[in-house]
Amino acid sequence: MPERSWNWAKRITWGEGRTAPLDFGKELWKWDVSLYESADGIRASLVWAGRTPDDDSILFEATHSLISDVVDAAGGAEQAHRRFCDAMDTVHETYVRWQSSLSMPEGSGMTDPSVEAAWYALEELIVWARVLDDRLKRRPVRSPYRADQGLIPALANGPRRDAVITARTHLLQGGVEEARYLSNLSLHMQSSRAGSKSRTVRSGTVVLPFPDRVTGSVAHRWELTYDDGRDAASFTKTLMSAIERFMDEMISALEMHVPERFKTTETVEGSASSTDTH
Repeated sequence: MPERSWNWAKRITWGEGRTAPLDFGKELWKWDVSLYESADGIRASLVWAGRTPDDDSILFEATHSLISDVVDAAGGAEQAHRRFCDAMDTVHETYVRWQSSLSMPEGSGMTDPSVEAAWYALEELIVWARVLDDRLKRRPVRSPYRADQGLIPALANGPRRDAVITARTHLLQGGVEEARYLSNLSLHMQSSRAGSKSRTVRSGTVVLPFPDRVTGSVAHRWELTYDDGRDAASFTKTLMSAIERFMDEMISALEMHVPERFKTTETVEGSASSTDTH
């Protein structure tokens, strides 16, 4: 597991002042089986496994991994960003080596396997950012379900859910909303740039040109413009920072609103209170 993701997972699983992980307890969730589009599939699987498909069992299966699934998506983004940074380091090393024997004037292009690696890592990061947001909130896939799906719609109403909604707003503003539009282009139509993946020499360094801010759906790469001089390294840094901030804010919201039955209460003898089950 990536380093930051491992630290997030540890915060969720272990912590002072509580006797259960932050993702445990029916108090966290809207405990209504009709709200979850996964319910029918879970019910069928429980029957196949010889288990009783009662509502509590279905709801447990529908909700118990929603938070860890968000950590998983953030980990995918973290891994993609790490690969992008590593590829960029190799690109700059290659440029310095080429520059010592070749003339590479301002505006010249550069094509190399490391450039290809950086491009693909960039596209992976953009897609993982979209996956993260989908796991927070998305429209239902199956038409009979009208309620939104994902972590936020499943959280019980209250300050915990409100804080996560606010954190998601920061996430979208930090680049994830733009990543959604670009990922739709990549997933369903084409990459943002045609032909060989290349970089441009700008001010004595190699940059990956990045489109001007995207504020709506894109039907073709020719709709993208490159007038503002944005570069992929700056975009990925901002995007990953927004993801890290979101994860910290989400986990903090869970830490601040632990269900009462899981809070530790010191007795006269200094022992902690016992816990109930889910």
